[in-house]
Parts: sequence; C-alpha cells; structure tokens
Amino acid sequence: MSRLRTVVRFEFVRAVKKPAFWIGTLALPIVVVLVSVLVGIGQAAGSDSISSSSSAAKTTFRYVDHSGLVSASVAAASGGSPSEDPAADRAAVRAGTLTLFVEYPAKPSAGPIRLVAADRGLFENGGYSTLAEGVLERSVADSVGDEEAVALLRAPPSTDLTTYADGRVAPGWLSIVPPLLFPLAFFGIVILLATRMVTVVVEEKENRISEMILTTVTAGDLIRGKVLAMLLVGLVQVGVVVVPGLAVALAALPLVASRLGGLTVDPWRMVVGALLLVGGVLLACGLFVAVGAAVPSIKDASTLQSAAIFALIIPLYAAFFVMTTPSSPVAAFFTWFPTFTPITAMVRNAVGSLSVAESVVSVVEVFAVAALLLWFAEYLFRHSVAQYGSKVTLKQIAGWRKGRPRTR
Repeated sequence: MSRLRTVVRFEFVRAVKKPAFWIGTLALPIVVVLVSVLVGIGQAAGSDSISSSSSAAKTTFRYVDHSGLVSASVAAASGGSPSEDPAADRAAVRAGTLTLFVEYPAKPSAGPIRLVAADRGLFENGGYSTLAEGVLERSVADSVGDEEAVALLRAPPSTDLTTYADGRVAPGWLSIVPPLLFPLAFFGIVILLATRMVTVVVEEKENRISEMILTTVTAGDLIRGKVLAMLLVGLVQVGVVVVPGLAVALAALPLVASRLGGLTVDPWRMVVGALLLVGGVLLACGLFVAVGAAVPSIKDASTLQSAAIFALIIPLYAAFFVMTTPSSPVAAFFTWFPTFTPITAMVRNAVGSLSVAESVVSVVEVFAVAALLLWFAEYLFRHSVAQYGSKVTLKQIAGWRKGRPRTR
C-alpha cells in the first residue's frame, strides 16, 4: 500500500506542478467567459445601434398593391406611398435616388412580394422584407377589426400538457436534464484523460527506465498508481470547470426558478447515472492504459488512442435514435456492446427508457468490463515492459498465455 501511495503521490504532484497543466486547465473556462462577455457586449451594442438607427429615420418606399389589401394609412405610417409609375420607380432604385420599391401580388398567399431595393449589406437587407411583410400584416389586421382573431393569426395559442403515469403526474422534458449531465461529463472526462493516460504508461517504456522502476515497485502497483493519480488529476481539471459553473447556477437559480417548474430529479436515475459514469471512466482508463502498454512510443500510440476514443464516444452519433427507439435491435446492440454501454445506458437512463433490470445489468457489465480491462492492461504492461522496439502482437500474447519465456 505504501508503494502504491508513493506512485500516486509522485504522478499526481508531477502533473499538477507543471505550468502547462494549469494553462491547459484554465484556458477553456477563461476563453468561454471572455467570449461570452464580448458577445454580450457586442449584442447589446448592436441592438442599441439598430434601435437608434431605426428610430432616427424611416425607410422611404413606393409600392404597387395588386391585392387591394394594403392600407394607405398603414403604409404611410411606415414611410410608403403609392407608386404612380412603377417602371420609373424601379429605375430610381437602380439610379440610387429611391431606397425601396415594393410590388404586392394579387394573391399574397400564392405569390411572393417582389422588392427592388438599394443594397445595405447582407445582414441589413433582410429589413426590407420585414418592412413589406409588416405593412401587409398590419393592413389585414386593421381590416379584420377583431383583436382576438388578429392575435390568433399572428401567434397560434400555446398548450399546457399534463400527462399521468401510475396515477401520478409524469415528469416532462426537463426531467431528463439532471441525468443527461452524466453522459456529457463522461465525454468531457474521456477527452481530458485519453492522452494523459496513454502518455504516463508509455513514457517509462519510451525512456527505457521501466526495468529500473520495477526493481522497487511491482507492475501492478505502478499501473494502479498511475491510474489513480491521473483520475485525481482529471478530478482537479473537472473541478476547476464544474465548481464555478455550479456557483453561477446556484446564484442564477432564484432568477429562473419560476421557469423551471417542470424540473424534477429522479433519485434512482441519478444513482444509476452516477454508477455508470464511475464504471465508464474506469473502463476508459483500462482501455487507454492497455493502449499505452501495447506500444513502444507515444508516436505509435496515436492511432490506437484515436480508435479507443472513437470506440467510447461513437454512441453519441446514434443517441437520438437510441432515445426515440429504445426497443430496436440497434439500440440493444449499442446498450450491451461493452465500450458502447456507458454512454448508451446513460442516455437511455436519462430519458427513462432503461428498466430497473437493464440498469442493474448495465452497471454490473460496465464495472466487470472495467476490471477485466484494467487487469489485462496490467498483464500487458508486466510482460511487455522491456519491449522497446516494437508493438505487442496477438501472437506474443498467445505465447505468454502458453507459458513461453517472457522478457522481464
């Protein structure tokens, strides 16, 4: 136990003492905060300039109404006047002496409103269409004379749906938010740990100091210590991002509490999600450590590392299909295939399509596969520790299992 503790302490302290670790850890949250602040300032300034410019001057335009629906008073209030010579007005727009000419078709529901206008740029040209459509909409609303009918035409009524399951009000869409945080956390942790887990295993082999280290520490203690240390390092990285995020969420909760009336937390789903997350992270660690133990250098590990990451996160590409059709054979395959199980089971657990029996089996499977992979990674490292020049092959592993001499 003391040797294991020594390995954990050494690897953890060595990682967190590097300035590059803190630069990489703090860079993302700092960049996100700065970008959010700059975008907010830009949007506020943009909306102020738009409102000030729109209030400062109206767009003067001429129009032809073939439908008879446009009200002259509504058009005049928006800066429009009937056209006496459409051809001349179009020529005036081309010459730059008139800003906008609008031609309303006989049946606006069947044909487009045609506009000829002076160019104001890609983002501001859309205002011409908004102006022409608004004039027609307000004209029709004035002709209807019924405020309720006009309101219904402008915005269809909203619905308030309440569903029941087993005599109780069933949770709505917001109920999937808390357990859905687990697959998102798993994805982030996998991305953070992948390179680090592979590197700490292969670096001793690449530097050719493994045999010297193993004179004082067993291969099992060395691998377990590295895994625990990297998990602690990953926990620090996640904490740097999550703790401030939780603080902001708690501070903002009173402001949005009235809008989160449908937010419910299912204790069972949260427990299952947490267990799948822990088991999934251990499974990922075993996979990455096995990759590091199978190659002689970090350069050789890149391809296998990418394949390992892909084997873990590929269910994200089928997440929507799994959520909507959980009983399909494809969803079943994704649920029970070992490296696909963590994310798939967490997603199904979030939407409530994972039964109690499936939850228990998924958790057991994830932890069993994680233990098997960690054991295999330790076995692989122990037998290939002095193999500096080439990758481990299946033929070599078969030879070890048959009791052939192995390199120490």
